[in-house]
Amino acid sequence: MLLPILCILYLKKNDAFTSYNSIKLEPWNEENYKEEIVPIINSKKFTAVNLTGNSTSDKAKLNAAEKRIKELIATKDSINGIKFHFEDKSEYWSFIKVLEILEIQNAKFYVPYKNDIWFAYSRGEKKKTIFRVCGDFRRIIPIDEKNFKIEWQEIIEITKKFYLPIIAYILMLFFTFKEIR
Repeated sequence: MLLPILCILYLKKNDAFTSYNSIKLEPWNEENYKEEIVPIINSKKFTAVNLTGNSTSDKAKLNAAEKRIKELIATKDSINGIKFHFEDKSEYWSFIKVLEILEIQNAKFYVPYKNDIWFAYSRGEKKKTIFRVCGDFRRIIPIDEKNFKIEWQEIIEITKKFYLPIIAYILMLFFTFKEIR
């Protein structure tokens, strides 16, 4: 009787109930970028935020940028914007953090292009986003919808993480069928 409770406690201890989130993003190609986005970008004044890969300075820059984004949205400033530039040594967490900030602040217009993400307040446009990422912010899994396959390595990792509940389940099945026979 205690086995299901022990299994749930074990799963909770190993962080099995983590919720995964996704952000839908659509890619921009060169032609669309030049025709649709360049006129919008040229009509605004952007403050550059260079993310270099230094964790402490990047965190401070992102905190300041978050406050600035909140201010731009609150004042409905359609003249100014923020350009996030990722240097060669920038870390992936900073990219995810920028996307997270934009989602939390409910930014309607932001465009990543090459090593930059451009943000500007937009009055009536729908939310524009760029490419598809799935996962929580600790484990990002790119989704390729055409070639979605389950990899054996991932199954092995899951089996290693949940070996006790799997063994308990197999034993319960074994003894159940043994009783029936």
